Amino acid sequence: SLVPDDPTLLFTSAGMVQFKPYFLGTQTPPRNSVATAQKCLRTTDVEDVGDTSHCTFFEMLGNFSFGDYFKAEAIAWAWEFLFDVLKLDLERIRVTIYKDDEEAFRLWREMGMPERKIFRFDEDSNYWPASVISQGPNGPCGPCSEIFFDTQAHLPPTPDGVWDVNRWLEIWNLVFTQFDRGDGGALTPLPKKNIDTGMGLERTAAALADLRGPFETDLFAPLLRGLERLSGLTYTSHDDDRKDIAFRRVADHVRAAAFCLADGVLPSNIGRGYVLRRIMRRAILAGRNTLGLEKPFLTEILPVVIEHRRGDYPELEQQRDTILRYAEQEERQFRRTLASGTARLNAILDSGAVRQSGIVSGADAADLFTTHGFPVEMTTELAAERGIAVDMAGYEQAYAAHVAASSVGEREVFVESVVPELRARGIRPTLFVGYSEHRTSAEVAAIVKDGRLVESADEGETVQVVLDQTPFYAEAGGQVGDTGWLSPPGSPSIGGGGGFTVSDTQKDSGYWFHSGTVTGGALRVGDPVDAVIDAGRRANIQRNHTVTHLLHKALQDVLGPHVQQRGSLVAPDRLRFDFSHDRAMTGDQIRQVEGQVNEKILDDLPVSVFEKPIDEARNMGAMMLFGEKYGDVVRVVQIGDYSLEFCGGTHLRHASQAGLFKIVSESSSQAGVRRIEAVTGKSALVRTLDQERILQEIAGTLKTSPVNALASVEKLQGELKARERELAALQRAAAGGQVERLAAEARQADGFRLVRHALGEGADADALRTLADELLNRLGSGVVILGGTGGGKVSFAVKVSKDLVGRGLKAGDIVKEAARVAGGGGGGRPDFAQAGGRDPAKLAEALEAAEQRAIEMGGG
Repeated sequence: SLVPDDPTLLFTSAGMVQFKPYFLGTQTPPRNSVATAQKCLRTTDVEDVGDTSHCTFFEMLGNFSFGDYFKAEAIAWAWEFLFDVLKLDLERIRVTIYKDDEEAFRLWREMGMPERKIFRFDEDSNYWPASVISQGPNGPCGPCSEIFFDTQAHLPPTPDGVWDVNRWLEIWNLVFTQFDRGDGGALTPLPKKNIDTGMGLERTAAALADLRGPFETDLFAPLLRGLERLSGLTYTSHDDDRKDIAFRRVADHVRAAAFCLADGVLPSNIGRGYVLRRIMRRAILAGRNTLGLEKPFLTEILPVVIEHRRGDYPELEQQRDTILRYAEQEERQFRRTLASGTARLNAILDSGAVRQSGIVSGADAADLFTTHGFPVEMTTELAAERGIAVDMAGYEQAYAAHVAASSVGEREVFVESVVPELRARGIRPTLFVGYSEHRTSAEVAAIVKDGRLVESADEGETVQVVLDQTPFYAEAGGQVGDTGWLSPPGSPSIGGGGGFTVSDTQKDSGYWFHSGTVTGGALRVGDPVDAVIDAGRRANIQRNHTVTHLLHKALQDVLGPHVQQRGSLVAPDRLRFDFSHDRAMTGDQIRQVEGQVNEKILDDLPVSVFEKPIDEARNMGAMMLFGEKYGDVVRVVQIGDYSLEFCGGTHLRHASQAGLFKIVSESSSQAGVRRIEAVTGKSALVRTLDQERILQEIAGTLKTSPVNALASVEKLQGELKARERELAALQRAAAGGQVERLAAEARQADGFRLVRHALGEGADADALRTLADELLNRLGSGVVILGGTGGGKVSFAVKVSKDLVGRGLKAGDIVKEAARVAGGGGGGRPDFAQAGGRDPAKLAEALEAAEQRAIEMGGG
């Protein structure tokens, strides 16, 4: 999958990512050497995508050794694969090594590589991680040897000792992980040396076919032909041609988007979703601005990726509907964003502050993106066209603050730095017994304080405790961690002397971390304890978890099979369920779902849990969570003959134990994802009784029965609308008199009549527009400039007759002047424009400035 298990990474960026625990020594590999083909995604070079060699999504071939073979075998097998299997021409191959790696130099020479084809480079090019010796970080590292292919053999040979980066294409990197980097750059040999190699499939395919780069191979040919068909243009393979760069960029980004969506990544403004959104929008911009694809095209070109690669990656076909639905939705939304965002940006660029400083603030640029989805790349590009800069440092700061605010409430992932030390001390992973036990005898295996292992903790200290076995469920799959107590064996009361109150439970690499506070005496490593969960809280969690499964199935029944879980929270007091659906549910649909779930609860369906090989579970029809990873054997939860899902959480034994289900709200979580929040059991009963009480009170106020309350409200609404129509008629009559008076008071301004007027408090944009229309109708020819205040803001409307537009007067320019004075922005057509400002006190001054601007434009 492109989604790694490592929480520190957004995407799988190399073949070794899945083997990181083996290289770090935190897990034992199932075998000592492996070879893989791995889907990868990198965006560090995304700005370079469109040249002839860089790909965002690529397939990495690799061979790995975990303390088995080392440098001699890695180089010998690389030689064998390159020249005996692929039968590449030695004259078209060069290798690089770290400048001081004499062993690698000797091994390449022994294989037959001419000395003139072996190049030495410094640690910034031929060490992994790059520059690790001088800059860190501490940890496993080693020199590497890169293999390059000559893509331009038709040209005269490159002179010995000369390196032409545009000619030589890297196809393979052999990393020799042999040292442990310590403080000051000290390198200590590792007891077990590792091999990590990565060969790009796309680049190797280009070398085999004697092509200049990946985009000339049959991996991209169908995509490029599809883009030619859609655009009516021809791809000509030129390096610097703007059109050809756009062809390559769109082809690359579309392919990357297809694989991301197939692996469960969805567009959003944070994390992986932001990366995907950026990739998709770069493709849309390149297609729209350079290839002339004015109409949405992603759903036209994505099927080419699916058809071409579904044989190798069945998930593309399995998720076809999801891929196309989210692509269509994202492109439609982005094209709307481009239109509205451009208007918003223009208002910012026309504001007095920006016109004076020549800089768009970082806060404004960040707001355009985080609130309105307008890419900062577009902001900088459009601003530059008008000679205005963007404060990018301020943007980065504002965007980081937005991300931090958006993450409030999310649980921290436990720092994994203690896991290697736990393993080094021989502490075994925690045995979980909580599916069947609420209480068990255990031993304190480790205590963690402030990220360090300690031997004891005193009363009042907050620490994490690792037990040899535990009944506490650790947070996973949306279900929150258990709370409870650790008490001395035989303690007469929970949390008695020497006890420990558990406030949360998390897990990492097989270890359960019980977070909490020592409530009496001291707690030491080796102490025996009774581990007891809060059983009442667990029961409420189980109600919400079992009902979450019922809700998932009911949503599919009511809305359609496209519904898939996108996230969840299973807490003791509520449940939250995010699911794929592109529009708000109707009231009738919500009632259908709620009714169906409650029917299944009343049917008292049995809940059974069992383990099956994953293929067998799939064949049974068990639902898998989109984008989730599973082992060879999976845990399955079945509710009667109604619901069947992969799940590792805790559940009821019978659906009837949930008692009652009540939907609290249905809302948007993000584009294409809806969210239901709901309650069960006693919480649902309390909510139902509260609603009944409120209905009784409303009926009492209306002096009717609860059954007739709705009819009474509808009758009142009808009467209210009738009164509103009467009031509007009276207001129009009064306005008619105002129109007559203002038209009569119009002043003469260099050959045209002009009305400038400030309305009172509460004049909204619609009122200004209506009055402007009526005034200009009465004037026939002229300019109307109106303003009003309300809600601590000021609004403007300007109307210009068509004959004066022909003389060069533009309503948009006039209203911008008013907005500038009042600290706002706006615009519109030459004959009509509206704007707003933040300073109502400037209303009179703003209207006067707008009048002066109109007179200037009229030549006066």
